Amino acid sequence: MVRAEIIERQNEIKQTPMLERIESMREMLRAAGDEAQELRHLPAWAAKEMAANGLYRYALPAELGGEDVSAREQIENVELVSSIDGSVGWCTHINSEINGLVVRRMDRALCDEVFDDWDALVCSGLGPPNGPNPGRTAKREGDGWRLSYQGSFASGCHNATWNFVMSPVVMNEETGEGAENSFMVPRGEFEIVDTWDTAGMRGSGSHDVRMDGTYVPPEHLLPDRPLAPSEQWDNPTFRNPCHAVYNKSAVALGVCKGAIEAFIDLANVKTPWGLTSPLKDMPQVHYRIGEAQATYMAARTFVLDTQDAMEEHLGWTKASEGGRLEPEWDVFWPAYLACAHSAQAVRHVVGIINNTAGTTGSRMDSPLERHLRDAHQSATHALISWRHYEDLGKTFVGHDPAANYMELRRA
Repeated sequence: MVRAEIIERQNEIKQTPMLERIESMREMLRAAGDEAQELRHLPAWAAKEMAANGLYRYALPAELGGEDVSAREQIENVELVSSIDGSVGWCTHINSEINGLVVRRMDRALCDEVFDDWDALVCSGLGPPNGPNPGRTAKREGDGWRLSYQGSFASGCHNATWNFVMSPVVMNEETGEGAENSFMVPRGEFEIVDTWDTAGMRGSGSHDVRMDGTYVPPEHLLPDRPLAPSEQWDNPTFRNPCHAVYNKSAVALGVCKGAIEAFIDLANVKTPWGLTSPLKDMPQVHYRIGEAQATYMAARTFVLDTQDAMEEHLGWTKASEGGRLEPEWDVFWPAYLACAHSAQAVRHVVGIINNTAGTTGSRMDSPLERHLRDAHQSATHALISWRHYEDLGKTFVGHDPAANYMELRRA
């Protein structure tokens, strides 16, 4: 079990609802986002403060010192942080999410080892490596493995205490097929390769991580399908195939919320060059604010309602006690479509808002400029990209769904 102090600390801080905790951190999170833009990763002091307030633990089961929150609560938490700063919201989402994902089928002793540290933060670089690398292979060595690996998009890696490497992207050197295990690699045994130099989500620190001949002992191994539906935790989130998807949707929704708020603030003070009427008095501006709010609220409702339906369908008891291990397709596809739609709708809305703001929205000191970059970046993520319109759409005319939809294959 995790130490009693971990449980006691979590019981104490959760007396204050998470959304209230986030609001109390608003100025700190904004400052963290500004510094992250320069560093291209979240500063260590900010990660410590966020961990202190439970922003990385809330998706964990209560038995591991988490808050065992629902999908709706996760979405609301991530959305609020992302409305303050997109990169900070991304780190909140990805690291709380991966913390929750890796325990799905993790041995309880390893769960306790990883999360007995209050500041536990798991990153995972599962994308294709950037530049020269040691390959993506593993070789049996006794009861463990010798791992050579490099992967991209390891958001939050500078503050991570563990790195998660998933078997489908690691080949067994002897068989040429996916390794029979996934891997947990502690801090100090993986290297960060500086590859994240982007415009959108610039402060997320989504660099490559590298392991070159790292030994992974048997006690740090996970099953080859580590993100398959959990059979050990009651919360349906651990059986929800949209877990890694709805959190990314929440970042996009938060960026949109922040952009609308920033534009309303601007409209109350700006008179465009060459005109006599302030933005707030222009009918075109009224129209665009109304359209933006309607699109944002509709997308948000679509996501929340379909995730609520998913959790009700799966049930709040593990499969062995009456819950469903997996959802029916008719419950799954609306939940996934909602997540992809929200990211694409946000990209559209934030672009219109930025255009309506005029040159002000392009200036580096304007929050609208960062919101624009972050909205476009979030909408490119593979799990919520425009391609899902096609992949899901073809099922409506009789084609079979892609095999990977009903089981998470990546964070």
